Amino acid sequence: MKNLILLTILIVFGFQSCNVGTTKTWQGDYIEQGVKNQIETLDKLVLKAVITNNANLLKSIMSDKLLEVSGNDIDHLLENAGNIITTVDYKILNQVQSKNSTTGIVNTVISGVNELNDYVIHYQALNQETFISVLMPKSRLDEFIVMNIYGKYPAGWKLNIIQLGQYKVNGQTAPELYSKAKAEYNKGYLIDAANTMFLSSKVSNPATKFWQYSKQDEMKEFYEKVLTEINSKYKFPMTLEAIVSKPQVLSIYPQRTTNGYFPMIEYLTILDLEDTVQTKAEYEKVHSEIVRVFYGIEKDKDYIFYKALNEIPNGKTPVPTYGFVKELE
Repeated sequence: MKNLILLTILIVFGFQSCNVGTTKTWQGDYIEQGVKNQIETLDKLVLKAVITNNANLLKSIMSDKLLEVSGNDIDHLLENAGNIITTVDYKILNQVQSKNSTTGIVNTVISGVNELNDYVIHYQALNQETFISVLMPKSRLDEFIVMNIYGKYPAGWKLNIIQLGQYKVNGQTAPELYSKAKAEYNKGYLIDAANTMFLSSKVSNPATKFWQYSKQDEMKEFYEKVLTEINSKYKFPMTLEAIVSKPQVLSIYPQRTTNGYFPMIEYLTILDLEDTVQTKAEYEKVHSEIVRVFYGIEKDKDYIFYKALNEIPNGKTPVPTYGFVKELE
């Protein structure tokens, strides 16, 4: 499997020694309207700072503690996030108002207990009053969240934690992809299940250590099970012995397109890549073997992508490739 490049940006300070106390929380319509209005103003300023690359604007609503520890991370966040978030339009995924009996308490917020996408958020509350605002800015194929955690200071609400992470792939969350992978596995589509779980793993912690899905351990165990079965059944590089030129399958991984993710098969060939006639003829045989060997890989998809290489990449020097797209019926 190849790594999928995803953006995760974290600006936060580490947990200090924790105090013991009690916490009361309110969600949804139970949040004080006046507080909700103040947070809405701040959330919009955060998004405006991101899309305009305005570090001073973002710093103006950050707490002294966050300003102290963030350093150049603010510029890094804005530089990267500005390529992803391009509008201040968003929908609220969740909001939680908390009041603590003292400062330094580790707050635990549970989104629910019965739904597939239920999750828990953990963070240390520096203030007696805190507010979590999880936003989902409008986007295209993949969806990201911005999680802002505010604390109430004498001068008003200030930003203590800001987190930007990927929430969905192909319009699905990590648990939804996990559910899909289980269905693929039950059909015997082992490669599909592995690819789907690969995508699931990349969005399983959209707010890193602060966010944990209720099914986190279950998802991890299933992914390990699938990989164990693949490693015992297939050995890569895999020589396709039925083909005279003996191409070798190097890897199979999800390839992103504007229409979603589809399998990419990279294989090593001894043919001259500039000889497109022979290379295409070999590719057709490779496809037939791939469908035969990897059960279900052509099911419920629009495409399978192929990439022929003459040498195994070393990760440092680019190697020539020749690509094919198999359109499936």
